This record gives sequence, C-alpha cells and structure tokens, in this order.
Amino acid sequence: MKKLVWALALATALAGPAAIGAAMAGAVSITAAEPVAVVTIPDSWAQSKVDRGVQIKTPDEEIYVWFELVPADQLDALQKEHDAYFAREGVKFTGSTETLTREINGRPWSFTELKATSSDGPSIVRYLAINPKVASGKIIMMTYWASEEGHVKHDKAMQAMIDSIAFK
Repeated sequence: MKKLVWALALATALAGPAAIGAAMAGAVSITAAEPVAVVTIPDSWAQSKVDRGVQIKTPDEEIYVWFELVPADQLDALQKEHDAYFAREGVKFTGSTETLTREINGRPWSFTELKATSSDGPSIVRYLAINPKVASGKIIMMTYWASEEGHVKHDKAMQAMIDSIAFK
C-alpha cells in the first residue's frame, strides 16, 4: 500500500511543478555516453559517475540514488549486481510489495519497493524503471536506498528530483 502511495505521489509530482524550499543544482546527465535524460539534484547532494550512469547521495549519506541506462535484456544482470552490492553493505531484504506499472507523461514507469534492514536499522530500497522511448531500447533504472529517517527527512528533495527528470 505504501508503495502505491509513493507511486501516486510521484505521478502527482510529475504532473506539475514541485514546490520545494531546497535549492536545486544544475541538471546532471544520467549518462554521458548516451544522454537520454537529465535530472536536477539539490545543491548540497554529491554526485559521481558510475559505469552506466550517475550515483547521487545526500550529505548525511542517509539516501543513495543511482540512475543507470541499461539495455532491457541486461536488467537481470543489473539486479544481480545490486543484490551483491547490498549484500556487501549488510542489507537484508525482509519483504517486498508487488511491482506497479503506470504511464506518466507518455512513458511507461514501473515501481517496486522492498523493505530491508541494515546495521543502521530499517531501510527502504526502491527500483524505478523508466522507458525513455529511445531508439536503443534502453531503460533508465533508478535505484533508491534510504534509511527510514533519511527517507522522511529528504522526501521533498527526492520528489523534486524525480519531478525534474527531463527526457532529451
């Protein structure tokens, strides 16, 4: 149910401009090799390149977000990489909800949320797959990992970041 609320909140945010007090930095290309979309991140959040895209984290490291551009037939391999990463970080999945698919602004979006725990306590892991409708057929996979405290603390900034996704 919470995932449905999150998905609907995202859809609502994408339907119009987000009102948020946090300053937003410039747009960051999800991948330089094939720039299909950009996302605007808060000024104080750090970004770094990863193999298939960009990693973004809050200054307090309570939220990590990855935007990666992946061929559809490599989504399973990407999932295995993420599973290995989370295992190394001590994240244990305690349950999941069903995946919801919605069309937002003419593009298919898929939302999956998994409840988890880590050495720091309860965590939230979300996968958001976006079909940017590019000739290569690649999918944007957004992976979100947050403590429950960080999730609440940075909710408005995350909503604004999702709202800022612009397709080229």
